[in-house]
Amino acid sequence: MITTDKLSKHFGSLEVLKDINLEINRGEVVTILGPSGSGKSTLLRCMNGLEELTSGTMSVCGFTVSSQQDKREKRNRIRDIRLHSGMVFQQFNLYPHKTALQNVIEALLMVKKTPKDEAVKRGEALLKRVGLIDKKDVYPSRLSGGQQQRVAIARALAMEPEVMFFDEPTSALDPELVDEVLSVMKELAQEGMTMVIVTHEMNFAREVADRIVFMADGKIVEENVPDRFFTDPMTERAKKFLKIRS
Repeated sequence: MITTDKLSKHFGSLEVLKDINLEINRGEVVTILGPSGSGKSTLLRCMNGLEELTSGTMSVCGFTVSSQQDKREKRNRIRDIRLHSGMVFQQFNLYPHKTALQNVIEALLMVKKTPKDEAVKRGEALLKRVGLIDKKDVYPSRLSGGQQQRVAIARALAMEPEVMFFDEPTSALDPELVDEVLSVMKELAQEGMTMVIVTHEMNFAREVADRIVFMADGKIVEENVPDRFFTDPMTERAKKFLKIRS
């Protein structure tokens, strides 16, 4: 489903990702943990094509992007990846002048050219799925942060992605709103959605993930199943990280 081979990313002289080798299987839920500045979000953005690889290769949903490709081929493959994946960000990025339903169906209408009645039917089903059908005609400014993030998840699901990327989806939320977003993500995991999640929610990672990928200093330091990672981490760097967060 997703593989990276010696993936590296530089911003000028700053090396943010260093030879990342990772494989994620279809239906797997992988949580990426690590201290701030470890490269977690940058790795996710590379996988989704939002950041260009400096070197190396990645394959997502069968589409391969390499630093050796010419610009046109790379652009086409990134477009393919985005059509087959969904991304949920820290900030909700909803259109403020569109209702919840209009936000969800925008890409169906503009990208997939789905007939409006069909798009509305799918959009309403997705809002019902995330518990917001009663808010379909409400504008983002009238929604709580948790509600806005659930609309953002519904919007990503509208394109019927094969994989979902989540970049700290609860970090901008008040603590009492976190659970309503995590519950939607748990349901997706139970339904078999392939998910790659950058998060600081340790309990959520332990409960939902099939595998923990721990990063530090732009490298993957450790990979393990949640129970083993949280109770008996293999590396001193992971032990230090968990001790600080306990």
